[in-house]
Amino acid sequence: MQSKTHLLTTFAIVTPVAYMTNNMDMLGVFGLALGTVLPDIDEPNSYIGRRIPILPHIIKKTFGHRGMTHTLIATILFATLASMIPNSFTEMLATGYFLHLAEDTFSMTGIKWLAPFSQKTLAFKLYSTGKMTETIIMFLMLICLCLEYWFILAQPFINV
Repeated sequence: MQSKTHLLTTFAIVTPVAYMTNNMDMLGVFGLALGTVLPDIDEPNSYIGRRIPILPHIIKKTFGHRGMTHTLIATILFATLASMIPNSFTEMLATGYFLHLAEDTFSMTGIKWLAPFSQKTLAFKLYSTGKMTETIIMFLMLICLCLEYWFILAQPFINV
């Protein structure tokens, strides 16, 4: 999944929960966005990979794309960070990271959640990255997000 689709999907999932719990500030928005694109640091041509000169090449050569950055271990690492430094940035960073992996699970190639302990790939095979199926998902998520924000913004008028 491309970064724009990851971002739209993650924000479409998190926005209603964040609104209902009144649990989102600008620091949280930044953390969610960063966490959403961070797992693809293992791909030099990804959104985040193009902005960091050398590290993505080293990670990809060492672990491969969708290697260690796309595992439950990496997710637990970010969740542990969030629990050690509890603030909206770290909590949303961990949330975005986890949702990125969940979204990649629906790709044709899936991910190896339990690596390095198991090489079994979990893939629900809903879309192929960069193909029409992903474009459809992206537009559906954009519509969902627009409707969610419309509802949030219209809320004061609905309750009158």
